[in-house]
Amino acid sequence: MSEKILVIGAGMAGIMAARTLHDAGYNVTVLEARDRLGGRTHTDNSLGNTVDLGAAWIHGPDGNPLTPLAEQLGVARGDTDFLNRSGTAVQAYTHNGTPLNMTEYTQGQLLADAAFLKAKASILYMPPAQAHSLKDLIEHGLPQPENMTETEKLGFHYWSVIRAEYSDASDWDLINWDLLVNRYVKLPGGDLLLHGGGYKVLVDHLADGLDVRVETAVSHITTTPNQVHIQTNHGPFTATRVIITLPLGVLKSGAVQFTPSLSQAKQKAIQRIGFGNYEKLAMRFDKFQWPQDKQRFNYLSDGEPSLFNAWLNIGYYTGTPIIVAYHAGRRARLINQWSDGELLEHALTVMQRIFGDNGFGHISAPAAYVRTNWQNDPFSSGSYSSDQIGQLPTDRQILAQPIGQQLFFAGEATHPHFYATVHGAYETGVRAAREVARVINET
Repeated sequence: MSEKILVIGAGMAGIMAARTLHDAGYNVTVLEARDRLGGRTHTDNSLGNTVDLGAAWIHGPDGNPLTPLAEQLGVARGDTDFLNRSGTAVQAYTHNGTPLNMTEYTQGQLLADAAFLKAKASILYMPPAQAHSLKDLIEHGLPQPENMTETEKLGFHYWSVIRAEYSDASDWDLINWDLLVNRYVKLPGGDLLLHGGGYKVLVDHLADGLDVRVETAVSHITTTPNQVHIQTNHGPFTATRVIITLPLGVLKSGAVQFTPSLSQAKQKAIQRIGFGNYEKLAMRFDKFQWPQDKQRFNYLSDGEPSLFNAWLNIGYYTGTPIIVAYHAGRRARLINQWSDGELLEHALTVMQRIFGDNGFGHISAPAAYVRTNWQNDPFSSGSYSSDQIGQLPTDRQILAQPIGQQLFFAGEATHPHFYATVHGAYETGVRAAREVARVINET
């Protein structure tokens, strides 16, 4: 076909847009700034086993397009029992390292989950000026059961505040509760961690046979009546149609210029939609220095912001002594200011407190480690989108709207319901490709 289509970005949205168009017979090239595919999915094998440094789970496998793909490719998947419904998946510790009674702690989490469901059923969308933040809800509107034990209160707090901040990669005073409960849709079936090859297996399969130019960073997009001109560090590219899958953080930063400028409506939507930070520290040790039979660990430190709250035991799934510490929102912004030495020192101090002092003895330094810094990565400028105070319910649709018949937009932030997920990115890539094909067929 005579049409020349460019896709900017080789994350899941960009790869799926290109895959869909390529398989329909169109001439399509993908421009990717990084030296790898995947975007904010980034599978690392440097620690001796799979660790996804970006997206790591299939959130809601039932009816999810990624589930049959992972099954087809033989990617190992393991359920993560975030709520500890089994009673054995999680161990929580107080700020001084004392193991908590998990029956009571889990009951507190279940009470928080039930309270959220009750609150969700009673809240309708509020205008931006009146929108409730998660902080507003918890302090003034969340029904908290009476007569909870101290341990139940800790579980209630973790699930209602800390866990929510990690899920949204944001801060509780910024999360727009009204939009979150009225817009975001969680598919059923739990959460499956991809631990046998990770998301890289899926991305590489979907990208097979595509024309992808890596290390090609776009700096300027100029639209003329008949063509779109793309300026990159490797010179100019020209196309008749362009699908833009840049992360919302990059659009917010202004690193890519548009001529003519994006409409005021689209620019305002870009600034209003939240885009959070979620960072990981993955460490491999010579042996297990924590309970291998637990999936996750919660540490309820008494500082503010409390740090090293969430740990994932990769070894539970793989048998390799790898553990990952997570930070989100203000916690992530804080640790991103630390050197590697400072980060490891803090991590080992907490590990000594919760593991070493509970039977594992002296916690030695890791044999190897890797940390993320998505916040300061110029090709992402953050982790994934969230619902933010001040955001309008139509902002994601405005971001997704094509500009004329030449510029099209995809990426998780453009999905009206599955934002902040890989399957959301996947679906928007397919949607944008179909929009391009429809325009071509109608002209």
